[in-house]
Amino acid sequence: MRIRKSAILLCLGLLSAGCQAGGGASDANRYIQSDIEQLEAAIVRCDEIAADKAIPSSETFDLLRQYEYEDVRVFLITRSAAMSEECQKPHLTELAFTIGMLEASTAYTEVEDLISSVKPLIYGKETWALKERYFQLPEAMRKELESIPYFREPFRNIPIIKELESENRP
Repeated sequence: MRIRKSAILLCLGLLSAGCQAGGGASDANRYIQSDIEQLEAAIVRCDEIAADKAIPSSETFDLLRQYEYEDVRVFLITRSAAMSEECQKPHLTELAFTIGMLEASTAYTEVEDLISSVKPLIYGKETWALKERYFQLPEAMRKELESIPYFREPFRNIPIIKELESENRP
């Protein structure tokens, strides 16, 4: 997930730089560029929230150990992605709205290439695949783990997974 965030930031940064390099950018171009920059900032902010978070309590680890390791792993990966998305949602929503509005406008031809480049980043197949996998987990497990405050905002899943894996090694 960290690689995907970095790739998104890189792509959004390049798109934003490309817009600025265009010199006399149109209003439509400036409008979508502003939304892209706000999303970039949100991605960085949400990533910092996750990075600054300490590892969960021993009680949380005890609860995680009650479930099948593979289910816990899937929960951690998919929930982490969902909480990052939730943190970015206002800006994702704004960018999606801008794309829809510009696609329906006469200004679409001015920003068509930019929109074509951004859409896969926010409407990628991976988004649904993660949600689908999440909803395949046992409902009781999801509900119980979702109720833990730690898992209600962005967090890093890899340190938790590594900790759980280290306990399973002989």
